Amino acid sequence: MDEILPDVFKYIDNDIVKLFAEVNQPRSQFQLENFVLKQHDTPEMQYVQCVTELENLYYTVRNVSLKLKKEEIEIKRLRATGDEIDEIEAQLKELGIEQTRVVGVGAFREIKILLDLLKTFPRYTREEIEKAQPEYWTKRLTRQYDLQIATKDTNAAGHLNSLIQSGVVEYKPSEITKEIEQ
Repeated sequence: MDEILPDVFKYIDNDIVKLFAEVNQPRSQFQLENFVLKQHDTPEMQYVQCVTELENLYYTVRNVSLKLKKEEIEIKRLRATGDEIDEIEAQLKELGIEQTRVVGVGAFREIKILLDLLKTFPRYTREEIEKAQPEYWTKRLTRQYDLQIATKDTNAAGHLNSLIQSGVVEYKPSEITKEIEQ
């Protein structure tokens, strides 16, 4: 038994690897729009969420890019030794780079979607965001209360909230909301 596993290249070629990149994207535009941004009840907080998501992706991509550069240097150094084990280590690092690049395609898709969504908002200052907090928390807490009362079940409330966020169900604040706002 020379090989522990069959040769994967007999089954997966570069065209299949390209498919990995073609479909890779952790969250669809629909998810980003409806479940990431619209989880918030006011445009100011949707804006904050959009900027926060972009910030996280930006620093992740920057960090990964630097790690990839480092890996490429390490691969050259490993290959320069001429050692068989170092060659295998270089191939393992190349495999990691390939996988990271496939995942990176999805990250860049999300960045593009978020940048497009960001354009739909005015630029809010921190002061404007803070000023809108009472309205945000009143709307959010009231919606959560209404959903809990309507469903009497936390899981059902979460599912109903997802339907509201995706536009399938229309949410109309309860009478208690009207009392709070007065």
